[in-house]
Amino acid sequence: MYNASISSQINQCEQIIAQMMRQTQQASQMYQQLMQQEQQNASRLEELAQRERQAVQVIQTALQGHQTAMQQMQQVTQLCQQMEQSMQSVSNLSYVQPSYAAGSYTNRAY
Repeated sequence: MYNASISSQINQCEQIIAQMMRQTQQASQMYQQLMQQEQQNASRLEELAQRERQAVQVIQTALQGHQTAMQQMQQVTQLCQQMEQSMQSVSNLSYVQPSYAAGSYTNRAY
C-alpha cells in the first residue's frame, strides 16, 4: 500500500510537470508570436519614421521657398515704391513753371 501511494504521488507529480511543460510551451509560443508582432511593428514604425523624416524635409524645402518668395516680393514692393516716387518727382517737375521766364519778360517790358 505504501508503494502504491508513492507510485500514485509520483504519477500525479509527473502529470503536473507534463501539464506545466505544456503550459510553458504554449506561453513560449505566445511570446514568440508577440516577439514577431513587435518586430513587425518596429519595422513599420521605422518605415513611418523614415516617411516622416522625408515629409519634414519636403516641408522645410517649402518653407525655404516661401521665405525666398517673401524676400523677393518685398524687393518688388520696394522697387514699386521707388518707381512711384520717381513718377511723382517727374510729375512734379512737369507742373513747375520756370520763374526766370516771367522775370525775363518783365525786364523786357521796362
